[in-house]
Amino acid sequence: MKQRVHVSDHAIVRYLERVGGFQIERLRSEIAARLQPFAGVGRGAVVIDGHAYVMDRNPTKGGIVLVTVLPPGSDHRDILTGDLRR
Repeated sequence: MKQRVHVSDHAIVRYLERVGGFQIERLRSEIAARLQPFAGVGRGAVVIDGHAYVMDRNPTKGGIVLVTVLPPGSDHRDILTGDLRR
């Protein structure tokens, strides 16, 4: 029986960067610039164009870190109230 190949998230990012030609750091900067006006929000989410950008405080990074981006229509009411525990 053949073994199945699993692809890690890290490998996908590196593939996109090195094979697909995506400029990951440029994309990171663009996302950060888009969220900078909301840096004072702290823990919770900001909805932009229907997508919920989930952020949390990260003292080791010196501020706020984007944790994930949820698709439009996601139930993110708990996140918007700052309750990230699910």
